[in-house]
Amino acid sequence: MTPIYFREQGHGAPILLIHGFPFHGRIWDDYLGLLSNNFLVITPDLPGFGQSPNLAASFTLADVADALLEFLSSKKIENIALVGHSLGGYVALSMLEKKAALFSALVLFHSTSYADSQEKKDSRSKVVEFVKKNGAEAFTTSFIPPLFANQNHPAIEKVRRIASQASDEAVIGYTLAMRDRPDQIKTLERFKNPTLFLAGKKDPGIPFDSVLKQASYCQNHQIHLLENAAHMGMFEFPEETAAQIKDFLAQT
Repeated sequence: MTPIYFREQGHGAPILLIHGFPFHGRIWDDYLGLLSNNFLVITPDLPGFGQSPNLAASFTLADVADALLEFLSSKKIENIALVGHSLGGYVALSMLEKKAALFSALVLFHSTSYADSQEKKDSRSKVVEFVKKNGAEAFTTSFIPPLFANQNHPAIEKVRRIASQASDEAVIGYTLAMRDRPDQIKTLERFKNPTLFLAGKKDPGIPFDSVLKQASYCQNHQIHLLENAAHMGMFEFPEETAAQIKDFLAQT
């Protein structure tokens, strides 16, 4: 079993907040207080990030999902809501593919069920070559500002500091795993419980029309569009996004 480092706060129905790339669980620190009055909020470090050890080389997102499923099993947690930001959404979908009955709801927070396009695959391959040549920190320092609609947002430096802690090994491993991940539309179709899409109108990586198309495959879905956000709604509009999550989960 791969050890998973985690933090938890609050009481009530459980929520698993899965961070994006190339962050770790502390990316949610300022967000926890917005949810923990209503829920037990668990924020793991994905394997290889933060204080969780790496998986073996050439891992897949299915391997990451297995590690989190083992973690939940060890804590005897069931009927949990999954909230996945970006990469975290990819991992959440892989978890659903394997054990959908464990989960009460899904929130795709600036994330997608689609596999990478060929253009995106090529871009990820270039990231791998860049990191091999220049190191992860050279990539992560320039990677963060375009994730925000306002590239002078005060949270950028904090996010950059967290991203800069990612190792070359983790950045390369997850970039390849994301590049090679499968399409998960069938997983969305099969999931019977509610799904919420939190999308940024200014997100450079996930066009809103693609969110609308994905939602059409769901048995039970809601969509909330953040008009002035890009890819970091938990920092760009924390109160609005947390309220959407709370209202959504109150209905499940």
